[in-house]
Amino acid sequence: MDHALALTPRTARDRMLLVSMSALALLLTLLLALAAAPAASAAPLGTPTRAAAAALPRAVEQRVVLAEDDGLMLVGKLSALRGNDAPELDDVNEAAAAAEAPLPNGNVFFRGAACRWSWRFRSAVTLTFTLPKAVFSGTKLPVYRFTDHAWRRTADEAVVGKVNSTASTTITRPGTYALLLNRDWRVVSQDGYTLVLYTGAAPRTVLRDPQVTASGATDDPAVIAAVMAATGYDEAKAKSTLRSYDGSTGTPVQVITLKYGAAMVRNWSGTSTVGRWFSPSDGASLPSPETGRRIYALPADNTGVNVTLHLVKPNAVLVTGLCADMTDQTGYGPWATGGAPQLFGPKVSTYPPPAYDPAVATILCELRWEKTALDGIEW
Repeated sequence: MDHALALTPRTARDRMLLVSMSALALLLTLLLALAAAPAASAAPLGTPTRAAAAALPRAVEQRVVLAEDDGLMLVGKLSALRGNDAPELDDVNEAAAAAEAPLPNGNVFFRGAACRWSWRFRSAVTLTFTLPKAVFSGTKLPVYRFTDHAWRRTADEAVVGKVNSTASTTITRPGTYALLLNRDWRVVSQDGYTLVLYTGAAPRTVLRDPQVTASGATDDPAVIAAVMAATGYDEAKAKSTLRSYDGSTGTPVQVITLKYGAAMVRNWSGTSTVGRWFSPSDGASLPSPETGRRIYALPADNTGVNVTLHLVKPNAVLVTGLCADMTDQTGYGPWATGGAPQLFGPKVSTYPPPAYDPAVATILCELRWEKTALDGIEW
């Protein structure tokens, strides 16, 4: 007899007993699941309790906002808190950060955050800073943590998001953090100002195959009509706009429609954060505030200390040409001699209130601002 295939009566009884016990275990499991279902359905929707989150497998536990305040946000798994209350978040300015210990050389302080908590996070959490100035999306910014009486750089940098006014980094411990600009930014002195200046490579302005509606002198009827159509102005106001263009050099004024998006800069100051007058970027160093006021014929209330790089999108209508000498115009002065290329986008922003139309223009990065400009921000 082949003993490998033989079944004795005792072996059969054992096997039947084993099958019965397996069926009983399955039945008990099913009954427990049915008993747990009403309790689960009775739980309120929304953020799970700490106990429930701790019981969940970590692979499926959702990330939630653990704390937020002062333009700061902490996001992670609820189980990261180990069943304790959430941390507190507070803004830290440069003076307060420097009072802790000397800040690192070579980088510019941008924002600080104090994450106050008494434990170490069970799992890594994400600290997100709302930025005081827009920075190129994808830029990696150094982060320092105050520890052992000194600022020490963390392993993870903060990365500027697709929305280029936030940057996020991963942390595992509470503490005081300093977010700095990378070394593409420098603190410089120009024309009596202390400025934060972007010195990296910026996109050049390239107007590729635009549709030209009109091209000619400032008094050309076709140009005047095209400006009226582009702006919605009457003839008198269209002619007033064209007085900002130099018609004496032979360089034509053109009314164009962009086929492709183009980067261009705006020089401004004070609270005038939205505008319609731009200049091309040649990818080289920015002109100083004083030079910018002269070549772009800026009005008396515009010191030109701030420079913002914009992306003006396809189908935007622009009026292009050389800046006129505005020294004899009301609101200007002897500095406003003009001569540089300029672009006017009558529909890039809306008013009131003043705001860029995101379908027409967006901010890519702030290229220059006064060093003290961040001090007055009330987070």
